Amino acid sequence: MKRTKEFYAERYEKVLELYRRGASIRDIASRLKLSYSCVYGWVKHAKTPRASVAEAFTEFLRRHGPAPAAEIKKFFPKHSDVFLLAKQRGFEIKRAKLPRKFKELSTWYYLPSQEAELKRRVRESLEKYLCKG
Repeated sequence: MKRTKEFYAERYEKVLELYRRGASIRDIASRLKLSYSCVYGWVKHAKTPRASVAEAFTEFLRRHGPAPAAEIKKFFPKHSDVFLLAKQRGFEIKRAKLPRKFKELSTWYYLPSQEAELKRRVRESLEKYLCKG
């Protein structure tokens, strides 16, 4: 099984909880199938697991709602790669494609619960785009 950043982020809180309850570092490492050095680093506050870019991308969409690639690439320059990585790791991010003639508005990212908002934002953006042209 490939261990992703999500794997470690999920285990981090469990490690701290077990340590607070009195479990030894070696016992925690064995129980959660982590290395001793990983658990030691976490409980001694030397390091913490970082959130993955896929988690950050999902959180961005959760906070800001559906967004075109033009807006997203300010924060995630390789948004297409991040989208594919997120899909591989089971994140429920969706992508809507419009005709290429709409240039920076042709690709939109959103979460499943944001479909109505996506339609509204796309409509508003296209109206502005068409008025400019």
